[in-house]
Amino acid sequence: MGFVLVFKEMGITSLEYYTEDSNLLLLLSSIILLIQISKNNEIPSWFKSFRYIAIVSTTLTLIIVLTVLSWTTELGLYHLLFHESMLYHHTLCPVLAIISFVFLERYENLHAIQGLYFTAIYGIIMISLNALKIVKGPYPFLLVHNQPIIHSIIWTALIFAITYAIALILKKVNGKVII
Repeated sequence: MGFVLVFKEMGITSLEYYTEDSNLLLLLSSIILLIQISKNNEIPSWFKSFRYIAIVSTTLTLIIVLTVLSWTTELGLYHLLFHESMLYHHTLCPVLAIISFVFLERYENLHAIQGLYFTAIYGIIMISLNALKIVKGPYPFLLVHNQPIIHSIIWTALIFAITYAIALILKKVNGKVII
C-alpha cells in the first residue's frame, strides 16, 4: 500500500530514499519467508542474513525518523510517522518486522556486521551521487555540498554506529520469545 502511494506521487525518484529501498527489501524478504513457510521448507542461511539485513535497515529508518528527521525537517514527527505512505514505511512495517523478528522468527549464526551491508551500499552510492551533483539529498545529512566535510564524516560515522547498535540488539533479542 505504501509503495503505491509513493510511486503514484514520486515515480522512480522515490528509490533515492533509503526508506523506500529498505522497505522493498523487507517486502521481498517477507514474500520469500511466506513462501518458505507455506512449503514447510527449511529457511536457507543466505535468506536468514537477507531477512536480518532488511529488518535492521527498516529499523534504522524508524530510528532516524524519531531522532533526526523529525528535528531537521519542517514536516514534524506526527507527519513523518502517520501521514499517507509514511504510516507504512516509517511506522507499521518497521514495527511489525521487529515484532516478527523478536517473537516469531529464530535465526542462528547472525553476524551484526551483516546489518551494515545495505546501509553501506546505500551510503556509498548516495554520497557519491551527491558529491557528483547528480542527486540532491534526499536527506539533510547527505547534502555534502551544503555542509563542511567533517559534518558529512560525523553523520556517516553516527549512522553506521546506530545501524551497528540496532544490528547487535536485534541479534541479541531474535527469537528469545517464541509465541
